[in-house]
Amino acid sequence: MRRAFDEKGFTLLEIMVSIAILSMSLVVLLSHTGKTLNTSRRAEKMTIAAMLAKQKMVDIEIDLRKGMRKNEFPDEKSEEGAFGEPYDDFSWSMEIRRVELPAPVTGEQGSLQDMIGKNLTKQISATVRELKLIVRWGDSEEPEELDVVTHIVKLK
Repeated sequence: MRRAFDEKGFTLLEIMVSIAILSMSLVVLLSHTGKTLNTSRRAEKMTIAAMLAKQKMVDIEIDLRKGMRKNEFPDEKSEEGAFGEPYDDFSWSMEIRRVELPAPVTGEQGSLQDMIGKNLTKQISATVRELKLIVRWGDSEEPEELDVVTHIVKLK
């Protein structure tokens, strides 16, 4: 005597459960793939921004060095612009400013240490500039940016 359940194969319920599990797995995988693509796209933009920042920073430093040969050293300067093809969606702004340090507190006003500290602070202010470059990209509502800061020293 054979039982009705001895037949080989899957029941409709088993197939529906396996399809549901497969569907949930695919949703999770597709969600993860979308996040990975967004992260990859952002990493690519950051890499491009870093390379453009390096290029622009070198251009600015070359211009400053040329100016220093002519005995020009700006106290403050700011500019902005955009990169050309194929980086039209990237823009930059730069700011040069004098480095102002507070005079060190040495105790007695007019002492040798006080005079040396003030003179050192004055020399740093006269010979060091902070150069800040910002590279921006993305839409105008939520732009992303990369900031790079360096210091330029005029020794002569």
